[in-house]
Amino acid sequence: MKKTLVILGLISLFAFTLMRGSNENVPLNTNNSSQPKQVIENYFKSYNEKDRQVLLSTLTRWHDQANVDFGFDNLLFIKLLSIGNNDMTTVNAYLGFGRGLVNGIDPNNVVAYKVTYASLYSKGPWLSGIQTEDFTLIRESAKAPWLIDDIGQG
Repeated sequence: MKKTLVILGLISLFAFTLMRGSNENVPLNTNNSSQPKQVIENYFKSYNEKDRQVLLSTLTRWHDQANVDFGFDNLLFIKLLSIGNNDMTTVNAYLGFGRGLVNGIDPNNVVAYKVTYASLYSKGPWLSGIQTEDFTLIRESAKAPWLIDDIGQG
């Protein structure tokens, strides 16, 4: 019992420390900024606010399925920590082995970033803690908005 209270206290301290530097300064653009990194920032802001409609505006259509569960019921918080540089290894994997094989996307309209974030869920299957995942974004043309098409471990 005492050990459980100590663990819960540490998790709470961790959560409040991360939440102090919140994403409040990140403007939310539901039209999806022409900048891919801004789309990722908007994704995390809307995810933390548990706003499914705005979250879906940062994602390609195939994410909008009835069976897709974002874990909002168990989410205590999620916070973007960093976005790396364009990762050509992930872009090439996406084009050669991933969804890029089936959607026929122009390679000039694909970017990918290593994204690090912290999250805390009350229960699984979502992982709490600091995670790094690959975010692959695509656009239909040079004038179309960037949208997140794939998120996963690199």
